[in-house]
Parts: sequence; structure tokens; C-alpha cells
Amino acid sequence: MRFTLSTFSRFVSYVCEARAYGATATVVGLASLVLALCAHNTAQAATASNANSPLGVNLMNVNYYNPEQPFLNIFKTSGPSKSNPGGWSTGTVMVYSTGEEPYLQVDANGYPITLTASSADPHSPQLFTSVGLLLERGLPKANAGTGLPYRAGKYVVLYDGQGTLTYGFDAKLVSSSPGRDVFIVANPSQQGIDFRMTSTDPNHTGNYIRNIRVVKAEEESLVDAGNVFEPSFLSLMKNFRVIRAMQWLEIDDAGGLLTNWASRPQQTDAGWGGPNGVPLEVVLQLCNAVGADCWLNVPHKANNDYITQMASLAHANLAPTQKVYLEFSNEVWNGGYAQFNYASAQGQAMWPSAGVSSFTYNRNWYGMRTAQMCDAWKAAWGADSARVVCVLSAQAAQASTAISSLDCALWTGTGNAPCSAHHIDAVAIAPYFSQPPRQSAPSLASGGVSALFAQVNGSSTGVSSLQEVAGWEASYAKALAPYKLPFISYEGGQSLVGGPEYRNGSAVVNFYIAANRSPQMGAAYTTALDNWKSNGGQIYTIFADTYGPGMYGEWGALESFQDTVSPLASAPPKWQAIQNFIAKNPCWWAGCAGAIGPPTPTPSPPVLTVK
Repeated sequence: MRFTLSTFSRFVSYVCEARAYGATATVVGLASLVLALCAHNTAQAATASNANSPLGVNLMNVNYYNPEQPFLNIFKTSGPSKSNPGGWSTGTVMVYSTGEEPYLQVDANGYPITLTASSADPHSPQLFTSVGLLLERGLPKANAGTGLPYRAGKYVVLYDGQGTLTYGFDAKLVSSSPGRDVFIVANPSQQGIDFRMTSTDPNHTGNYIRNIRVVKAEEESLVDAGNVFEPSFLSLMKNFRVIRAMQWLEIDDAGGLLTNWASRPQQTDAGWGGPNGVPLEVVLQLCNAVGADCWLNVPHKANNDYITQMASLAHANLAPTQKVYLEFSNEVWNGGYAQFNYASAQGQAMWPSAGVSSFTYNRNWYGMRTAQMCDAWKAAWGADSARVVCVLSAQAAQASTAISSLDCALWTGTGNAPCSAHHIDAVAIAPYFSQPPRQSAPSLASGGVSALFAQVNGSSTGVSSLQEVAGWEASYAKALAPYKLPFISYEGGQSLVGGPEYRNGSAVVNFYIAANRSPQMGAAYTTALDNWKSNGGQIYTIFADTYGPGMYGEWGALESFQDTVSPLASAPPKWQAIQNFIAKNPCWWAGCAGAIGPPTPTPSPPVLTVK
């Protein structure tokens, strides 16, 4: 075989893609060189935009109604996979779901191999005549409700196999050919797109519809080239030094229940919006694309093999100039989460005669498991272990929640307690501000936005919310001094939540939305970040990037992936404050700056999936 430059480039692409999906390259001789090039293609240093940034950002859950919409292939925001056939909805002309989703016969990636239900279906004959799912539905309108919820124009649907797809709600089919449909969305609304499969494998040859991609027509070439992320999403991420993927990994829900490595989400899953979360490889690929450090969370039920395999995968895929921030679960101190009860029960089972409170069991077991996780990851990364920043998280208002886990006095025995001796590098808290007492919300709303910010910023009536949070930060600086550990933020920002007591459309929820859109909120963010810096905090990870406002909170720095952000003066006030803080405050702690790399192309597929 004669290798010209062009044929060699195609050969590199072939081997990289084959390796990314677990195949074995059939061409040898140049294998080591090509695989090295695969690794080089995924490796991105920090960029000039984020190398000195003091802020990180949290991502939000991936699903069809999340206004983050990060993927070029919007089908990936859906949820079908082998473990989640319910990502499809079984329907008829008149009924969206017949309830027969458990009886769908799907392949290893979640695509239906037939529209005939399994023999376990109690309905005879079966009720459903199609399977469908929703895309771009329920998205908030951009620019404080004045813009569109998603993009108008032509969309291309690409697929392998044979069958028939139909499109409804906002979508109208304009052309169809084997493996390729085109539909148009003339007037995007909050109805979104009904995506439906009415037949598959009609000739019964096993050639069913699979590998579905739905992309804006002008971005089809990007998908064809193997790109994953929507360019404007990458642009929004570019100034953040750390990307925390706790919500992408669904750690507070089913993703936190994963125990065995083999049960984790896969890149080849039809959709990445299922209950177990986004594949870890995709998270790492995003960090590489942005040149950011990657904050990962380990499921609270993960066994030791899972922890070690996760460490090996991250080491193989994360660019060599980047760090990984590693956290065991999320808010294990918080009694509102399943992981709190799990840790408490595990602690009591391990030390049954200790006779301490459930919370003490929780803090000790969590400290022990964090220590074991840190030891395992540092060992797996070997000479690169300094790139693993192992994090112990605690409640911002109570420094004792960190100290009890760092000491973990119940974990007796040689080489065990204190947990602080086991490669823990930082303590992380969530310095949220501005949630008023629930009973005062209606009267506060009647006083207008100024009344709220008098409470946030301070008045003659007492300590302000921002002052209170600053006091927590100072307490952490003092409490951690003997341990020689920094404190960082795993989340942070405002915390106005009306629900469940106050519903969408209520005066309180509307008031909170207005407050978040006001210039005063931008000023409050600036004060909060200035206080954090003054108190000695290190990386601060904003919660969150993009989230639609409503009764469950106004968490997003942006409300929609279509919000105007350029020029910056046109962006929402919170986004302006965050970006201006990054620009004016290069990171201030020793060793914080990252190595600056070239501009950030969307990376090739990850290098290696282990085991």
C-alpha cells in the first residue's frame, strides 16, 4: 500500500476511530505511531482564555428539555440505551405512550430492532404502532423570554438501516431519501419536535434503523468530521478553568447508583440523556476540547474495581497538561440525598458498637471512602498523580462537617485514620447566598427587587446574606490551617428557589426571576467572588452554566443556549459579572495557572476505553 499524505491522514482517522470504539486495528507496522497521533489529537493544553481563570462552571443534566443543548447531534439529548428502552415512547396515532416501553426489543445501543413487542407484553395484540421521543421541547425562550427557544431552519436526519421516520409538532418533512431526511422548523416553539419511527427493518433482514443523527443543516459537515459539541457551546465554556460534570453524570440520581464498571453509560448509546448520565469519555472529551481541568464525581455505590477502572480511563483520555478534580459522590453531608442515608448506613454497619449519631457515621464513612478513592486514583496515575486533585466536600455553613471527615476517628487500625493523611488535596464547599426564609418570601416580593438586595447586601437590620457567607469562608480558612489544606468551591452563586411551595406563575417565583435578571444580581455576584478571593478561597465553580428559570430555581448564569452574550454588555447580568471577574482577577494561588496551548479545535474521539 502506497501512503500519500492524504491516504495517511485517512489511515490515522480510521485507526483512531477504531480504537475509540474498542476495535483492533488490522494494519500494523505504523500502529504505534498512529496511536500516538490519536493521543496527540485529543490532548489540549489550557488556552489563553482560561489558563489563568479563577473560576470553573457546573454543567446541567443532559435531556431534551435542558436549554444547555451542548451537542451537534441533538438526538444525543434523548435517552434511549440498552439499559433504558424507556427512552423511547410506545405510541399510536391518538396516544403518546401505551406503557409498553419495557417490552421493546432493542440492540446493545438502545435502537429498536423491530416494532414488534417481546412475548412478555401482556397486550395481545400489542397496542403500539410506533416509537417516538421528543427533542428541543419545553425550552425557555432566549433573552429573558423575548427570543426563540431553539434554532429555526433546516435540520438533517442521518441514519443507517431501513425504515420510516416521521416528524411532528414544530417540524415539517421537506425531503426524504434512504438514510437521509430533511425537515424544517419555521417557527420554533416550546412544543419542540416529535421524532417518531413508524417502521424499521421492513424486509426483515436485520437492517433496522440505527446510528441516528439529527443536526442543523449548516453543521452537517462538522458531524461528518466526527465533532461532538456545538461550537457556540464550546465558546461559552472557553473562559472556565474547571468544568464540573456532576449533573452530566447524574450523580444525585441513577448515575450515583452505578456499582459495576460494565454498567456505565457508553459512547455508542443511542442517546446520552438517560438516567445513568453521559458517558465518562464524552465528559473528558469536552474538557479536552476546552482545554479545561475536569471535575469528576465517583458514584457512591461504585465498587473498588469501578473506581480503579474510572481512574485508568481518565488517565488515558485527559490531556497531559490538565488536572482532574476528583470527588466522591456529591453532598454526602446533605440529608436530602440518597447518598447521605447510604453513607450513614454503611458507617453504622462498619462500626456497630460506636454508638454515635447517624450524621457522625456518615461523616466518618464518607471520609474513609474518600481516602480510599484518593489512594486508588493516585496509585493508578503513578508519575502523574500530582495532576489528581482529590477533594473532600463539606457543608459551607459548618466547618465541622469537613473536620470530622478529615479526622475520621472511627476508622481505626494501622494505616487508616486520619483520612487527611490519604492524599486529600483540598476541601470543597458551596458558598451559596441570598435564600431568604420561606415564610418571608411573599412580603419580600411585595417590596420589590430592592427589598431583596437590601437583605443580600446588608442593611441596618442585621448581617447580610453575603456577609454571612463570607463568615463561613473565614471559618474554613481558620479550621483548615492545621491541615495545610486549601478550600475551594464545588458549587456557588445565588440560591433563590420558590418551589415546591410557590409554583410557576406565582408572585414569588416571578419575583425571583426578575431579581436574577437584574443588574443588582450581577453586582451581588461580583461581591461574592471578591469576598471569596479576600478570604483565601481558591478555584470557585459557578452553579451553573445554563438553566431555565422557574419554581425549581434560577440556577443558570444563562437561561438559554441562545442568550445573547456578545457583546458582553448585552449578556445577562450574572454572565457579565462572571466573565468580568475572570478578566480582572487572574488566579491568585500558587501553581494555579495552566500551560497555554493552541486554539481549541473540537477533539478527535477519546484514545482508549479500558476493560
